[in-house]
Amino acid sequence: MPTYVHLMELGKESLETMERSPDRRQAAREMVADHGGELLDFYYTFGRYDVVAVAEYPDDGAAARAAITFRGEGNTSVETLPAFTEAEWDAEVVEKIA
Repeated sequence: MPTYVHLMELGKESLETMERSPDRRQAAREMVADHGGELLDFYYTFGRYDVVAVAEYPDDGAAARAAITFRGEGNTSVETLPAFTEAEWDAEVVEKIA
């Protein structure tokens, strides 16, 4: 399955209720699964983004629907990026440039 990176900014409510983070992570795993995907990694960060989540989805549509669902919760902004492994990049991009 293709891999996607979700870059998330948590809203004020999430930041004020960090003690609910374990429940939110579980809900995120279930929501990704509801879209046919799998949440592979979940990182808390500091800087522009508060969370970086790495997930696999069957296609771009499923990844987009998951991102919309994250945003639909009303307390998180999300930027979603397709991600390529080195081998995928070489096979799908580099070898087809020439």
